[in-house]
This record gives sequence, structure tokens and C-alpha cells, in this order.
Amino acid sequence: MASNPTVNYGIIGVGMMGREHLVNLYHLCSENVEVVCIADPHVPSQQLALELAQSFGRSLMVFSDHRELLDSGLCEVIVVSSPNMTHYQILMDIISHPKPHHVLVEKPLCTKVADCKKVVDAARRRSDMIVQVGLEYRYMPPVAKLIKIVKGGSLGKIKMVAIREHRFPFLVKVKNWNRFNANTGGTLVEKCCHFFDLMRLFAGANPVRVMASGAMDVNHKDETYDGKVPDIIDNAYVIVEFNNGTRGMLDLCMFAEGSKNEQEISVVGEIGKVNVYTIL
Repeated sequence: MASNPTVNYGIIGVGMMGREHLVNLYHLCSENVEVVCIADPHVPSQQLALELAQSFGRSLMVFSDHRELLDSGLCEVIVVSSPNMTHYQILMDIISHPKPHHVLVEKPLCTKVADCKKVVDAARRRSDMIVQVGLEYRYMPPVAKLIKIVKGGSLGKIKMVAIREHRFPFLVKVKNWNRFNANTGGTLVEKCCHFFDLMRLFAGANPVRVMASGAMDVNHKDETYDGKVPDIIDNAYVIVEFNNGTRGMLDLCMFAEGSKNEQEISVVGEIGKVNVYTIL
């Protein structure tokens, strides 16, 4: 029996998240997956990725510009793990390129709704490509089990979804890009899109109303970057109403390092309730 051909991957953006993808894809080498190239304008990140690949006995072609990677023809699949504010242009360049590349883009898709719509519309016109957003919380073992329970119907019709995340502050990123809403899309986009995705999944419906209160009360207030003070919120309460009557609530605190359960999810139906706890 002929073996399956190797699927060649490229990674655009090899900071902390990009290197994590590099490790994970290496562990899929038995499935005929190989990372062959990377693109990142930040030379120290390039070097760290090269050293990581060498530790696995692998070599990488390195580009400073994602367009050079696209034109190289080296890969069939691309992981986009660059800073959020760069996603839109990178995705549009990939989608408009003559050679089709399947894409996994780190969340969020883009930092602006209008840009998200443009990417979705462009991707729909490329039937030879798959563009997927990396909302991987669905596949975490405790959450995957909860999804199976909800879909199995043993809780009855879902009425309430409550998600709490009490955790440590945002980690340091290259050039501190994640300290500003204009770069990230805001904390509730950068961090909490996972939770809104799960709420929608559990509710089996679309949101119609949102009520929220949040602020920057503790973290990053004593920091300045090029004379600018960070503006990302570090805590919030968010209530989401769905078009089938289900309600979701998010309780976020990013100055609660050391909490017993970093994340808690509660799903309540007409006849049953399930709680899930995770420690990251």
C-alpha cells in the first residue's frame, strides 16, 4: 500500500504561539506532517524557532516577509500565529494568492468586525481552500466531554451557561503589542472569544443582546510604551442573551493568579446541570 504524501506546513509568526504550533506539528510527524518554512520579521523569534526545529533534528527555510513564504511554493498549509492586528492583511494575501493554501489562523480572526467579514467573503470564493480559526477550547478533554453531554440531551434544553476565568495577567509578547486594544481587539476578543464560542455552541443559538461592565483596575497601570499607557481591561462581567432564550455569563478576572480553579464552566438545562473545572 502506498504511503500518504507528506503535508508541508509553513508558520507565519513564530513568537510564543508560533513555536507552540511548531512543537505540536512535530509530534504529528508520524502522520506525514512536516513544518518546512517559517516567516517572521523579528530576528530573535526566527532564531528561537530555528533552534527549536534543530532540537528535533529538523531544518527550516526562513523568510522575513510572509509574501516570500507564499511565493516560495514550499507548503500546502499555513498556520498564522502573528500578532492579531496583522491577521487581516496576511489572510487576504494568502487567500488572493494564485497557489491555494489551507489556513489555520490563531484567534481572533481579525481585530475589526468589518475585516472579519471581508476575510470570510474572500474565503468563500476560494473553494480550493479551507480557512479555519483556532478555537481549540472545543477540543480540550474536559470541554469536549461536556459538549458530548450537552449534545446527548441528558441535561434537557440548555437555559444557562456560566463561565468564570480567574487567572494571571497577560504574558509579555514581542514589542508588547498585546498591551493595547488597537492591536489585540480588546481583552474580551483576545482572550475571551473562546468562551463566547462555547456559549454559542452550548446554547445552540445566536446572540441577540449583550450587557457588560469591565475596566482596567489593577494590571499594567504602571507601564508605559513609547509614552503610551496600556488600555486593555483586566476584569469584566458579561451577560449574553441568545435568540432561543438561553443566557450566558462570563466572569473574568486577570489579577487572580493562583486561583484554585483557573476556569470553571457550568451548563444548566431544564433537567440537569454539569460543572467543569480546568487548571491551565
